[in-house]
Amino acid sequence: MESTTPLKIRDLMPEGYLAQLMDRTKCMSYANLSQLVRNQHHTSKYWPAILALAEETNPEGFAAWAAANPDKLPQVAA
Repeated sequence: MESTTPLKIRDLMPEGYLAQLMDRTKCMSYANLSQLVRNQHHTSKYWPAILALAEETNPEGFAAWAAANPDKLPQVAA
């Protein structure tokens, strides 16, 4: 039986994801990045890096997450 629990962006992250995000974003706050991922804070300037890492790690899972959370994807200018 498949889980009906909504997929979280944290579920798509690789082992050691915070160190990877710190390298990519140059954010020096481990706690800040952890909270952004856990709370799916999509208005953060670091959110695009979080999405990119999730997509690289698990493309299929990311596609499912993105389909379920279109409001958390960056807006593309028309």
